[in-house]
Amino acid sequence: MSFKDIDIQACYESGTCDIVEDFYEPVLMHSVSYDRIAGFFSSAALAIASRGLYGFIKNHGKMRLITSPILSGEDAEIIRKVTESPESLTEVDLGVNLTNICNEFVDNHVKALGWMLREGLLEMKLAVITNNGRPCTAEEVKNSGLFHQKVGILRDTDGNELSFSGSINETASAWVNNDEEFKVFKAWEDSYEYYLKDQSRFVEIWSGQRQNMKVFDLPSAIRDKLIQHSVDFDVEKLSITQYRRSKINMFDFKNSPIPLFYYQADALNKWKDNTYRLLFEMATGTGKTRTAVAGIARILATSKRVVVVVSTPQNTLSKQWKENEVEPLGVRFDRREIIDGTVKNWQSKLSDILLENAVGFADHCIIYTTHFTASSEKFTSTMLRYLSKDSVTLFVGDEVHWLGAHKLRRALLPRYDFRIGLSATPSRWFDEEGSQYLIDYFGGKNYVFSIRDALTEINPITGKHFLVNYYYHISKVSLNGEETQEYKKLTRQMTRLANKAETDPQTAECYDRLVEKRANIIKNTNEKYAVLEKLLDELKDKGRIENLIIFVSPQQMENVINILVEKGLIFHKLTESEGTRRERKYGGLSEREFIISRFKTGDYQVLVAIKCLDEGIDIPSADTGILMASSTNPREYVQRIGRIIRQGKNKTFAHLYDICVGRVDSLDNDEQKLENKIKQKEIVRLSEIAENAINATEATQVIMSLND
Repeated sequence: MSFKDIDIQACYESGTCDIVEDFYEPVLMHSVSYDRIAGFFSSAALAIASRGLYGFIKNHGKMRLITSPILSGEDAEIIRKVTESPESLTEVDLGVNLTNICNEFVDNHVKALGWMLREGLLEMKLAVITNNGRPCTAEEVKNSGLFHQKVGILRDTDGNELSFSGSINETASAWVNNDEEFKVFKAWEDSYEYYLKDQSRFVEIWSGQRQNMKVFDLPSAIRDKLIQHSVDFDVEKLSITQYRRSKINMFDFKNSPIPLFYYQADALNKWKDNTYRLLFEMATGTGKTRTAVAGIARILATSKRVVVVVSTPQNTLSKQWKENEVEPLGVRFDRREIIDGTVKNWQSKLSDILLENAVGFADHCIIYTTHFTASSEKFTSTMLRYLSKDSVTLFVGDEVHWLGAHKLRRALLPRYDFRIGLSATPSRWFDEEGSQYLIDYFGGKNYVFSIRDALTEINPITGKHFLVNYYYHISKVSLNGEETQEYKKLTRQMTRLANKAETDPQTAECYDRLVEKRANIIKNTNEKYAVLEKLLDELKDKGRIENLIIFVSPQQMENVINILVEKGLIFHKLTESEGTRRERKYGGLSEREFIISRFKTGDYQVLVAIKCLDEGIDIPSADTGILMASSTNPREYVQRIGRIIRQGKNKTFAHLYDICVGRVDSLDNDEQKLENKIKQKEIVRLSEIAENAINATEATQVIMSLND
């Protein structure tokens, strides 16, 4: 059977067909040669690169692969070192730890590469973007874009050849989950001319003739390790159909009754090795809470008398921990109580729990509280007075970055023996002292599982990524005349104070107030409302108006609500004023819980949220977000992204819309220098979101145009 026997279309789009079953599998099954340029080299790239090659390997096909180890500007420093000394590169530098692969199926695809290398069936080269002959710096990579060539060239046993090119990368997400499109050019038909262009592009890059690009061979150290790893390679485990349909059991953390993913077990192992004190820096939606609960279960299993304190930013999250996390996972306590300002006589109740623990009436106790309560003098004094010296204590700080604040850090008692800090972004914005305090309290180390990891690593249970891949859409707006004048006025005042603010506290305070006033002009500019109206109309036309969250500032709330009313949309606002006490009129839920539940069921099409949705609230149905009030604070924008890209039922990808102000003209030299310095922070924020988006190249181009 040859390519001519396959019904090969001129164009494939994932929304209209199954690109794996209709194209990738049948074409590879009958191929003997595969030249591939793949722009993305994810953290699982060495495994992903060989997926779907079952038939190809059976044919003893030969593959040449060009890819890039760059996914972000930070990786550019690795490339700089590699180009100076390629043999210094390790497989860990490229995002693969051969000693810790999450499941047998993924592991076997890593082994496939080693087997193909050993048999002479694979050649692999890495492409690096250069500037005038030298490797790009991190900043240059961020500004000029990454290696995004995406071309495949195949030949069958009869010598028929074809090429495909478009958006698709050599990743599991691209072939299985993403919304992708590519065109196919058959050498034996009228598209021969386009086929030749794709072929020439590959040859030019492979041979190192492409301007502003350096290509080098896979270092021998990595090659040798891959070959060594492939000793027991099993070709029968390579079918991508199996990969898509397989359900692989969760991994078990030793001595834990709670099943865990590999990275959760890794985090707990590091926690144990660090004397049970650690910051868990894990992306929203990757199971931070479950990981902590497994840690709690570990302490309970190994200690006779235990007091656990779980501290969260708000009472709603405390109830979520108690009812949706700890108890459903089967972790049993003799006493389990919510202790905070919503509970009458909570101090007396707390002392009773501790006394019962001290005398042995309740050996295992858990206290769910809020950061505000846990840091209060009443709470800390009660803990220190009544806590038995024989009791083992474990403190869990959820959204732990809050506890770096001076008033709240009083919750971090030295008396707590074991400690877990949870946050997607534990570092505090413009508070190095508070950030360091947290690091020191939680053992001086952290475990990182980032958004990028969650978007590229495969969940062995679902066969999907841990988070949903997303599109990032940026709309550029301008200040009106009045806003521009006020913006320039504040900028002039800031410029005059800038130098003195570095040494004088009073001047620094005044300067910060000006910064805040100017930021509010950007955040609340009037032109954003016209863009919002246009976006709502577009989403409505596309049938995507449901499951929408609009993130606003307090100043924007009224105008946004008026627009939603005019559009006839069903919505509800969610601020920090909605009640957290359970009430009969809400069916036993709190007001806040009731609102969120109606959004989940589709009774509300839109939620209009102020900050309170930034942390801890799980709404997996939300698949579209509009950022009306952008923030340069990493914690805020990471949390907001996390609300939108959580995995959910029938959720294949998400959309994030950001409305940003462009360049403000007519500033003098000193003012412009200050403007550029501040603007760069915004560019960094946007670039960090863009680099992980499906449409990274498109989004990056818009970002670069903001200063035009």
